[in-house]
Parts: sequence; structure tokens; C-alpha cells
Amino acid sequence: MRVNGEIERRPGLAVDAGWELELLPPPPEIPVIGSGLEPRVLLEDEHIVVLDKPSGLMMHGTSPGDARPSIAHWLVARYGPNLPIGQGADRPGIVHRLDRETSGVCVAARTREALEDLMGQFAERSVEKEYAALCYGTPRFNSDWIEARLVPDRKKPNRQRVTNSAEPQTRDARTYWELKERFDGFASIVAKPQTGRRHQIRVHLASIDLPVIGDSIYTARNFGPGMLPAGTATPERAMLHAARLSFEHPQSGARVESESPLHDDMQELLEALRAGAPFKESAD
Repeated sequence: MRVNGEIERRPGLAVDAGWELELLPPPPEIPVIGSGLEPRVLLEDEHIVVLDKPSGLMMHGTSPGDARPSIAHWLVARYGPNLPIGQGADRPGIVHRLDRETSGVCVAARTREALEDLMGQFAERSVEKEYAALCYGTPRFNSDWIEARLVPDRKKPNRQRVTNSAEPQTRDARTYWELKERFDGFASIVAKPQTGRRHQIRVHLASIDLPVIGDSIYTARNFGPGMLPAGTATPERAMLHAARLSFEHPQSGARVESESPLHDDMQELLEALRAGAPFKESAD
């Protein structure tokens, strides 16, 4: 903090009318080369960049000046400060978002034209998204649609909940899911959301008693880490991974398809379920 051009270190200084105050925040903390939070580049050209995001890395800060590591900070460090902004000053280049805990594929824009085109594709729901999820529970079907509107939970602001209401604050949400692998009390799920609501996949799967393993927000009754096979490490995050993203290149119009294999923590849990909770065929 500078007061009238001079650095001020005294706490509780009484300020007089006419004084000039200047706050100089520290530079953003940006993931550096070789750090565990650096995204992996899957595709890069002068218009777009497709990244494989690690779990724990935010897409962007929660407010301007947020110095925590994020994809937005990484983009500025790599491409400079002139990235297009479409959703707020703290979101340069950001087209869409993945939850902080969710790993996997995301796309960012390097030009204004690319940003507007990609945001239009997401709005028109022409972007194909595929997520891998490891869940508690036993699916009743091998595949199904979840069509349940979502609304912010008034009692818990960081949560969404399903609702039958059609009031203005609610939003339609549709998720198609398929059973990829069945275990004794667990399931490997492929989720393909048609809409892109906040926490959509996590809320929808929990609503049908298939909560994502490791999710600390959306839990379901009678499920918890104590059910995991003996010796299995308790997951430190929700076991949800953006495995595939497909869209039209904003410049060429060619279809771009990018994939990310399961990250190590999810792959290790998957192997533990295969070994410790194999599916048992019924006697019937």
C-alpha cells in the first residue's frame, strides 16, 4: 500500500480527505514448468489450445486479483496479456469450465473470433463432452437419461439440487450415462451431459443413488469411503474426469476430437475395485 506515493507499513493509519491511496497486489502465482499443477498441452495453434487439466487446478480465480494457480494464469504466462475476455476480467481465454477437482480435457481461446465461436458452440450444445466417473452404488440399468432441473440450494450456497420446479431460477439439465464396468457395490460410468450446468454430473448421479466416489459435497445415504476394498486409499477428490471433448475448429470448421486417459489416482482406484470388489453374478 502506498499513501501519497510512499510505502505505508503502519497498521491503523487514519486517512485524511484528499490523500492518494494505491494498492499494489503481488503478482499472480502461476503454475511453473514441472509443477504438479501444470496442464498438459494436447493441441495448440494460433487460434485455440486444448489442455489436459490436473485435478486441483482452477480454471480461473473467483475474483479479479485472485493469485491462486489457475488455467487463466497459465494462459497469460504462456501467451501474454492480450488474450480475449468473454466472461470477466479474471477469465482471459476461458471458454468453459471444469470444477477444480475434475481433471481432463478443456479448450481455451487465443483470439476474440475463436472465443466467440467456441462459446456459441457450447451455447448451441453442439460440443460433445464425455466424462468418466467412478461411483458408489449398483446401477438399475445399463444406460439411461437423467432429466432433472437444477436450482441453487438456498441452505448450502456451494451446492445445487434437483427440483421439479420450473421457476426462473431453475435451469433444465440433461445427462446421458452408460455403465462401462460393474463391480460389487460400485460402478464405472461414462456420462455425456447435453447441458453444462454447475456440478451437473455430480448432482445428477447422486440423485439416482450413484454418487461419485470422493465427492465431499454431493453424497448419498448409506455410501462412504468405508465401503472401499480393504487397503484402498481414501480418494482426495471427486473421481470425475473429462475424458473426451469434440467440437468444430473455429477457423477451419474441421472436427477436433481430444481425449485424456484417466489420471493416476482414478486409474489406481479403478484397479483396486477390479481386484477387491469384482462383480458377482447372481445365482438366478
